[in-house]
Amino acid sequence: MDERAERREVGDQLEVEIAEVCGLMNATAGRLVRLLASVLETGCWQVSGIHSPTQWVAWKCGVSPSRARSLVATARRRDELVETTAAFEAGELGEDQVAVIARRAPAGIDAEVATLARSATVSQLRRVLGSYPFETAATRDEADPAGTADEARRVSFGYDDDGSWHLSAELPADEGAVVERALAVARDELFRAGQHDIGTDARPSDVGWADALVTVADRSLGAEAASRPHHDRHVVLLHLGTDANGSTASHLHLGPGLSEGLRRFVGCDSRIRPVIEAGGRAVSVGRALRTVPERTRIAIEERDRGCRVPGCDHSRWIHVHHIRHWEDGGPSDTGNLIALCPRHHRLHHLGRLGVAGDADDPDGMVFTDERGRPLSPCGRPRPPGPDLASAAAQLRIPAGGWSHPSGERLDPTSVRFTESAAARH
Repeated sequence: MDERAERREVGDQLEVEIAEVCGLMNATAGRLVRLLASVLETGCWQVSGIHSPTQWVAWKCGVSPSRARSLVATARRRDELVETTAAFEAGELGEDQVAVIARRAPAGIDAEVATLARSATVSQLRRVLGSYPFETAATRDEADPAGTADEARRVSFGYDDDGSWHLSAELPADEGAVVERALAVARDELFRAGQHDIGTDARPSDVGWADALVTVADRSLGAEAASRPHHDRHVVLLHLGTDANGSTASHLHLGPGLSEGLRRFVGCDSRIRPVIEAGGRAVSVGRALRTVPERTRIAIEERDRGCRVPGCDHSRWIHVHHIRHWEDGGPSDTGNLIALCPRHHRLHHLGRLGVAGDADDPDGMVFTDERGRPLSPCGRPRPPGPDLASAAAQLRIPAGGWSHPSGERLDPTSVRFTESAAARH
């Protein structure tokens, strides 16, 4: 056997094994989605410290927030997309293929789109379903699980594993056009300025959309600084005093009184100006201060890199919380300070999330719900056994495994779906 024939034989065997493994992966993902659909139906994700199904899935399954969001969206539509779900659980469709269908396709074309998906790549599905003028919207936002929202509006940003910063946005067409126009104007101005700096040979390609985005951000910050020269107007005024019984009372300036929990929440980590009162009269106005010194805050943010509550992925606009409150003599030392997202910080001060331990110890924190039960990750995923054939049989994967898309060119304009009238209402 010559070298080329031997390489072809090895390649054929590898393709067979890859098809088997992909079929197993697809069917396993389908089973996971079935379990997540039960989680959504029973609401068992609703425990203190967990603010959404996506956070629960990211925590329990050890996946990224974006994948968790996709799994939740797919699970929400599992019962509507019967044919797609059956193909998914049989290993015939991949997780990303089904995610596109769950996001874009109305229930009325389920069978047709499942047939198309068996021979279409993920990119082809996106093009076809993204450009097809469906009469109903299939998308379901996390905040609107019933699917009643008319438009999708979402912006997310943060750092990737390689240290780069990413930005993703989804807006209605008209609002997106406004953003695009602002970027285009900024890019054109940068291009014209570049012509003056480096001569008339400058090309539009010398100025990128990233340059335009940074310019728009710089302008916004400059405008904010010019329009808010008196930043004290944004400082929280907290009136502190005692009532006739000697107990501490507080209220926001020109606002309502605060409960004990909210008073501690506001005073725990915010820019405040305390107004000390006696007998209902202000006797002094304190100097504006942060209860956590800025240098200490920087150290805590760097140490924790986001909210420390298990499963929470928030890493921006973080509060620094005194584990032992400063009113009770808790020091502003790093071991007594922990980073919490605004939601979890508020839940703690409302008595619905317990926070205790030594924050300097990576394993020294204990978080509990309102019943005192610890929040802890579930057990580690158990690896499958070495016998893929028995695993495939258990999941009822057809012989030969997964059949990959043909990869042939697909003209989106040639695809026609027949959406039933009943599905549109």
